[in-house]
Amino acid sequence: MNGNALAALGVNAQEEAVYRLLLRSPGIGFAAIRFGCGMDQDVAGTAVARLRDLGMVREMPGRGTFSGNDPRAVVERLARRRVHGLQSEIRQVVSSRHVVDVLLDDQRQGQRGPAFDLQRVEGIDQVVACIDELSFFTREERLTTHPGPIITAALDSVRSSDLECLRRGLRMRTILHTSALDRPEVGLLARELAEQGAEVRGTAGPLERMVIFDRQTAVVAVDPHDITRGALVVRQPGLLANLLALFERRWSQSCRVEEQLPSETERQVLQAMARVDKDEAGARELGMSLRTYRGHVAALMRRLGASNRFQAALVARDRNWI
Repeated sequence: MNGNALAALGVNAQEEAVYRLLLRSPGIGFAAIRFGCGMDQDVAGTAVARLRDLGMVREMPGRGTFSGNDPRAVVERLARRRVHGLQSEIRQVVSSRHVVDVLLDDQRQGQRGPAFDLQRVEGIDQVVACIDELSFFTREERLTTHPGPIITAALDSVRSSDLECLRRGLRMRTILHTSALDRPEVGLLARELAEQGAEVRGTAGPLERMVIFDRQTAVVAVDPHDITRGALVVRQPGLLANLLALFERRWSQSCRVEEQLPSETERQVLQAMARVDKDEAGARELGMSLRTYRGHVAALMRRLGASNRFQAALVARDRNWI
């Protein structure tokens, strides 16, 4: 074993040389240590003193001789000490996120104006990278809407980003449209996020595509139906206030995903039930057979706990299903 093998555990080359000498020649004195390691008095004295502090060597009382302690216990103690030190450093790094606010203030002073308040990001890869970066620096809350199917290429990225935010203790609220929840993998993701502490709701109503970070920055799709066309990064306070108000309105109009939102066909049947009195008219309006229409009506009434069609339509409105 050559070199400074214990460097990763916080022991320098001189200290390791002394410790290994004392393992090979236990019970020797300070002069023998200096001679055996080829060190002057100050270097050898400093090394021995630190090895004693680390619990790596012991001095025989009254003799002035030294021996190395059991390597298994020594390495375990050093590793534990090093891990504690690294954990402390990690906590310091994590707690330094507040410095971002100070630095951003400096950046804003140098970037005041429309170019900073409103920026365009082109292409799905750049949009994903932008959301990942903003999520990393988010410290309290992230608000997200998914108005339509989540494209396969982005689904894994969405899941990874959302779970990472939850692991960091962020508050998360997400609204999913029924057209997204129709995919089984999206439904599984919604349940997984809810189990990890996110608040997840669904809606069959209109929904824009946006992500809001700490109520200070928002990413809004240029085309809500096609995220691949790019997005706008919004920091302008007035626009942000309107986006937040819009999110809160959509949130109040949505319901928990556990309530099993209706499919698009079921939503059309509910809308027909609210508009027409007779099943024949509803079936004709939707272009389906009377038997199929009545089957949907009966199933929806059971789910809604309604005794008649009118009551079912009212309950569906209360739940924001239509």
